[in-house]
Amino acid sequence: MGVGEYLSSVAHNDWVLAERKRETWEVDNYPDGEIEEMVDIYVERGMSLEDARKVIGLMSKYKDFFIDVMMVEELGLQVPEDGHRFESLKEGIVMFCAFSLFGSMPLLGYVIIPIFLPHLPNETMFSCSCFITGFFLFLLGSIKCSFSTTHWALAGMETLFLGGTCGALAHLIGGEMSILLKI
Repeated sequence: MGVGEYLSSVAHNDWVLAERKRETWEVDNYPDGEIEEMVDIYVERGMSLEDARKVIGLMSKYKDFFIDVMMVEELGLQVPEDGHRFESLKEGIVMFCAFSLFGSMPLLGYVIIPIFLPHLPNETMFSCSCFITGFFLFLLGSIKCSFSTTHWALAGMETLFLGGTCGALAHLIGGEMSILLKI
């Protein structure tokens, strides 16, 4: 998961930088067309034609600034900082740690509980594992609300529902595959 996050982030940033190169080429080769595109965008958002021409005319004097504004206004893309690969690495490490921590929670039902209750049947340990997983999915969703405007209970229920659905589907598919493969 951590490697996937890193690769995804790097690929996205590389794509954005390639789009920036394309926009730079367009500004270098068709400056009037790019200026008119931006004027149209600002007029569409409610600015008068005269004011839009003034604003864009002033911004276009500063090529790099103008291109970065075009990236956001025209394409909806934020240009990554120079050290974006290091930031992507940090994102990958955070994803790895979070996945390792929360991904190991379902195992608690099979590791911790047998230490204290060694004679529990497998079905009971599986139920305990499901409960522990549900608890930590809800907890993860509740923590996630710290980074959004969603109410903590709603965020917790959403993560519990989505994670629980994925887990149940994986369990069902695994059960069917074991029947098909006669394992």
